[in-house]
Amino acid sequence: MDMEAGKTLTNEEVVRELLELLKKNALKEQANDVFEICSYVDGLEKKIDSMTEELTNMQNQIKEMQEDTLVNNAKKALSEAQERLNARCEQIKSQVLKVKTQVKSTAKSIVDEAKEKGKSALYRVSEFLGIKKRLLDIRENVRGAIKTTDKDIAKTALLAKGFREAGQTAANAFRTFADKPEVDYSQKEQKHPITKAVLAPMKAVKKILVSMELHLDASIDKLDNLAMNVQLDKEKHMENAKTKEQTEPERAEAERVEAEVVYSPMVAEPQEYQYNADAFENYLRDNAANDNKNKEIIMQKDKNVR
Repeated sequence: MDMEAGKTLTNEEVVRELLELLKKNALKEQANDVFEICSYVDGLEKKIDSMTEELTNMQNQIKEMQEDTLVNNAKKALSEAQERLNARCEQIKSQVLKVKTQVKSTAKSIVDEAKEKGKSALYRVSEFLGIKKRLLDIRENVRGAIKTTDKDIAKTALLAKGFREAGQTAANAFRTFADKPEVDYSQKEQKHPITKAVLAPMKAVKKILVSMELHLDASIDKLDNLAMNVQLDKEKHMENAKTKEQTEPERAEAERVEAEVVYSPMVAEPQEYQYNADAFENYLRDNAANDNKNKEIIMQKDKNVR
């Protein structure tokens, strides 16, 4: 693997640091989304490497095909098909490399800001949606490559069939010349060297391209999912903050009322102290009763003295 010295996105230090920050700040779903997006990009790289191997093998097989007039003409057409696929492969590889670069730069920017501003900066992971356009372009390129490969496979299969039938016809002509019975090749499964040299690698490349398209579909869906998860968490955070803001005055009022209820008995004791008109009237009545009682005691003492 020659892309970025073979270092995968999931092993990039800045990506791993971002994932840790997301997890520590209760953004686990977003962390999973980012990890899967990076894994899909890493998977694209591996498939490009496999495709490059198949195309290199095809090129070598074409060179080794035996030399004759018919085959030489075929080799030229087959080499052109191989070169078209190889050019497409290099183009896709370049596009994927740009995606990797953008992912790393976005991750670094978010990590740096998160260290200064905290969790709010981590909501910027939705900016990974910026690579969606690049992934869509890669998918279109891959789909174009699939169509081209399908056509080349059909042409190559037809070419192989023509060479095979031509060889069988020539073989029967020699058998007839040698007074030998012709062979019914329709009952025998025979493959022309072109099948092994070109057709098999082409089919392998197509299989890789189809797998790449599925990977791209999944990564694009995951980007949309990431953006949605970030938005939902933002709304939840705002709602919680709003609820907290609304309940603060209510909590303060409740604490004030509770304080009044606790300390009010120490302020008022109506049973012990009376300061109204009824209290004054009772005071006069009690004093009058005491005066009458005192008078009776004095009069009784006077009688005793006499």
